[in-house]
Amino acid sequence: MKAAHMNLSQLESFVAVADTGSFTEAAYAINLTQSAVSHALAALENELGVTLLERNRKGLVAITNAGEKILPHVRALLTQAEAIAQEAKMAAGMAVGKLRVGNTLCLCPGLLASVLTHFQRQYPDIEVILFEGTMQEVALWVEESIIDVGFVPLPADRSDNTLITTDELVVVVAPGHPLLGQAAVGGDDLNDQNFIMAKSECSFQMMEMTGMDSEQAHRAIRYQASDSATILAMVREGLGITLLPRMMLPANLDGVVAIRLDPPPQLPIGLAIRSQTASPAAKLFTQTALAWTQAQGSHSG
Repeated sequence: MKAAHMNLSQLESFVAVADTGSFTEAAYAINLTQSAVSHALAALENELGVTLLERNRKGLVAITNAGEKILPHVRALLTQAEAIAQEAKMAAGMAVGKLRVGNTLCLCPGLLASVLTHFQRQYPDIEVILFEGTMQEVALWVEESIIDVGFVPLPADRSDNTLITTDELVVVVAPGHPLLGQAAVGGDDLNDQNFIMAKSECSFQMMEMTGMDSEQAHRAIRYQASDSATILAMVREGLGITLLPRMMLPANLDGVVAIRLDPPPQLPIGLAIRSQTASPAAKLFTQTALAWTQAQGSHSG
């Protein structure tokens, strides 16, 4: 059987076109010319003897069945090639390379920003590429080597998880809301409320953390919006209440009130990582995130 002679540039071109659906965008993403990407892909398909991607008359790219089956293996190979290069540089005392970080939409963006700032100060030669998606997407991206590490609510399936910090779920209401007159607000007090929640599966996870079952949670949501500012504006107008992690509350609540639940539902936040095959950069990022959050806890204590 003839051995296939593929190179990393060809494999990177294949992944880039598959991800972007465009030769132009793929070329931009991996810093090659469109012609170079096209030639690399043609050479790879010729070497493998199969068509990986098809282009229609409008220039849109679709991955073939063979391409779908090969793509996960290519991602894993490229991830390992990057890890090998990083390990070699680390042996020479250099922390360099690429790190792909995923963030879950329902978690506080400030956590990612703070950890990332701390990380880049310590390791300025590591290029960080950000991905944003749902909880399920981020966990799946880690498993499929699309990203190296991702912030997720815990517990998360599919990957190894490291607890980074714990947030608290709070209820946000308009001034004068009946819940404000109660000495304590428990999960049962929320059963007859209309909720305004984010368009994310995290919303249902948070509602179930208050004691609701899945059917109750779906029934209780009256409105859904993509942006937390929109959600808070609707709460301010008395259209309903919402649940948010405390870290996601703005410094100035401006016409809304946050109520602590009794008992307060805890929201563990962690980093999902492939521990057995993690790159040096992914391990450094996890260590940095742990050190930063521990330092924040000691400062606030």
